[in-house]
Formats: sequence, C-alpha cells, structure tokens
Amino acid sequence: MVLEKIYVARHGYRANWLPPPHAPNPTGIDSDPPLAPYGVEQAKELANFIVNSPLVDPKPELIFSSPFYRCVETSTPLANAIDVPIFVERGIGEWYKKDRGVIPEPASLELLKTFFGRVSADWDPKTVVPSLEGEDESDIFARCQEFFPKFLSKFEAAYPQVKTVMFVTHAATKIALGMAILKYTGVRELLRKEHGGDGKTVVLRAGTCSLDSYSRNGDSWSLGFNGETSFLEKGEEMNWHFCELFLKLLRSLVEIYAFGVTTNLLPILADTYEAGSDEDIAERARLAAAAAAAKSESVDVDDKAGDFLESEEELEVSAC
Repeated sequence: MVLEKIYVARHGYRANWLPPPHAPNPTGIDSDPPLAPYGVEQAKELANFIVNSPLVDPKPELIFSSPFYRCVETSTPLANAIDVPIFVERGIGEWYKKDRGVIPEPASLELLKTFFGRVSADWDPKTVVPSLEGEDESDIFARCQEFFPKFLSKFEAAYPQVKTVMFVTHAATKIALGMAILKYTGVRELLRKEHGGDGKTVVLRAGTCSLDSYSRNGDSWSLGFNGETSFLEKGEEMNWHFCELFLKLLRSLVEIYAFGVTTNLLPILADTYEAGSDEDIAERARLAAAAAAAKSESVDVDDKAGDFLESEEELEVSAC
C-alpha cells in the first residue's frame, strides 16, 4: 500500500507579529516564537475544518510537523481531535537565508515533549536536515526535492497501512515542497492548467493556517486545495511568496505614482524577505501606513493607479 493523499498547512499567526513587548520564546531559541492567542484560534479552526468538513476526504491519519514551536503548536488541536501523535520532521523545517545573523537550530524532541505531550519519538526526524549555514531559494527547493522521495520510501516502509498524512510547516517550505511534489523546476514558477493555474497568474498561496492538498495519480500528484482559508473567520492573512520581491517593488512604484510617497527601493531590490521576519512585518506595516495616509488625503487610488496596475493578481503575474 502507498501514500495516496497529503495535506500541507502553514502554521498560525505568530506571537512576535503582535506589537511589542514580546515574551521570551518558550524554547529559548532565536526566531522560535509561539503562536499568538489569535494563531491558536486559527489552529483550532483548521482542525475543525479538517475533522468536520466533507471537503477533506480522506482525513489525515498521521501528522508530521516542522520542529519549530509554532508548527508543533499549530499541529496540536488536530492531533488531539484525531488522537494521533505528532511526528517531528526536520525536512519540512523553516527556511533561513544565508546572510542571516543567526541560523536557528530547532529544539530537540526531548525539549519539545516538555511542552507538547503529543510529540512522539517513534519517527526519526532527520530524513533531511536543512543546512545550518542557511539556504538560498535554490537550496530550499533542492532540499524539498531531496526530502519528498526519501520521505515517501521511509514512510511507506514504516506505515504501509496509512494512506493519508498531514504536514505542518512554514510559508517558504510549504511552497517549495508543493512545487517539488508537482515536479516544477523552481519555487517561482507559475502553476500550469493541470494544477489549477493558467501559467500566467496563479501561485501556491501560503497564508497563516492555509491548507493545500495533493492526491496521488500513479507516479504524479495533483493539486486540490491551494492555500484554502475559507474556514478561517478572517480568511487569508499574511500570505507570502518567493515572488514578493517583485510584488513589493511594484507596490512601491504604485505608491510613488499614485500617492507621491517617497519610497526607498534599495531594501526591496536587495532580496526577498523571509516569511514572517521582522523585515517582512515592517514592510507590511509600512505599506499599510502608506495606504492609510493616502486614504486620509482622499486620494482616489483607482483613478490614479488603476491604469498602472489593475489588481494584486497582476502584481503576481509580474512577480515570477
């Protein structure tokens, strides 16, 4: 028997995305925050959707989580609901860039078990281990390309009776893993028609607690859910993609064109921000403030910028 269905979710809303002050990370590890209370509620909404919605069929039988606290915490409501352990897997851990000051090494199983009783040692978490030197975009994609076939053979040997699993991971890894599963050649490719795209505008979406699904068809996999968030009270939030580099640039050009906002393009041109990083959050706040300032001055965005870029979807077209 082989694995037939995979669900992939991003973790919920992080505590360090709230205004400071921030409590120390429970594990004491850099960049390993817990969920915000709101993120905990999102995780519960995700679990409820998976357990109760007829759209989720078949149901996951086992859960694999990134070793970072926020992912294990997101996994917990579902693990409790379906009464299964949480297996930790470093192969679906966070993406940290090479130029980062600190490349965090995640908590051990022993430490995680002090916080989460569902964490199990019955799975070797080191199918693939991300480099502690950091990764660029090609590295995280290569990691996921290496991880997925290794995981399949290892998993099917250990659990031949299980047909459906759930991964809980991070935005960048969720996207890179999905593109590897679907046999694309990189993380910035646009989805083709057979995967619900048109080759021009559609990417894998990665909002908080968003859900993807993949079904096996012989030697290939098809995409079902793509960043599904209809079950969340506030819908999609904190969506991120590798294409955000160009998305941020084009939004800044819109600001200059439509609002006369002075924008420093150098940080935007430098590189893509890590999902959920301080730089990512600061950029989102800056864009929100610019939009609020424009609105307060009664600038008609549609009149001034409408001919420049028609929609966020067009931004995404340009992004890749």
